[in-house]
Amino acid sequence: MFSVKIITAYPDMFPGVLGHSVIGKALNEKKWFLEIINLHEFGYDDRNSIDDMPFGGGPGMIIRADVVEKAVNFVSQNSDKKSQLIYMSPSGRPLKQGDLKEFSKIDQIVILCGRFEGVDTRAIEEIGFQEVSIGDYITAGGEVAAQVLVEGCIRLLPGVLGHPESILEESFSNNLLEYPQYTRPKVWIDAQNEQHHVPDILLSGHHEKIKEWRNNKSIEKTIMNRPDLLNKKKKEED
Repeated sequence: MFSVKIITAYPDMFPGVLGHSVIGKALNEKKWFLEIINLHEFGYDDRNSIDDMPFGGGPGMIIRADVVEKAVNFVSQNSDKKSQLIYMSPSGRPLKQGDLKEFSKIDQIVILCGRFEGVDTRAIEEIGFQEVSIGDYITAGGEVAAQVLVEGCIRLLPGVLGHPESILEESFSNNLLEYPQYTRPKVWIDAQNEQHHVPDILLSGHHEKIKEWRNNKSIEKTIMNRPDLLNKKKKEED
């Protein structure tokens, strides 16, 4: 079973979105396992403090390396699975769909959620965390980012999605964004009484032509929103 262990200063933030929809259903059906480790249980004083002032001065507080090490050792001592250690950080390598595929194949991932001004660099480097970022922006901590990464992994596990073939056609599966999607009604009349029609090709029943249309629309959308993906696709094909 795919196992996820999350080390956090705010355990009450979990399972959060991971307890809902198909991800939560899969958790209840024991298709994956989630354990939350409270970082404060490994605090260094009577108040279970986990952070301290940065050397060299500066604002904010830093999560201590000795606290992180104790938490990681606790995970290791209570699991015989090989783990991938991940630290959610805006300074990390950008998370890609390919990363989610690789993480989902591992027996266990252990995610450290940063807070305050971050984690003592020695913990990240010496313990062997892989730094991962979900984007070029800052949040208050790594908990939301951790839930993004975990949800992305869980939906790739066998039996989680109702239609596994949808994974093959969605955005980033072949370095293209997903084609536009439509559903009923065939003619949507908006609040300004304007009519908006579903493209005729999708109502034609011509599967090959629909496939060609969708591929063309995927390329158009990628050119407009993510031209960098096309460059990546071209390099892989060369």
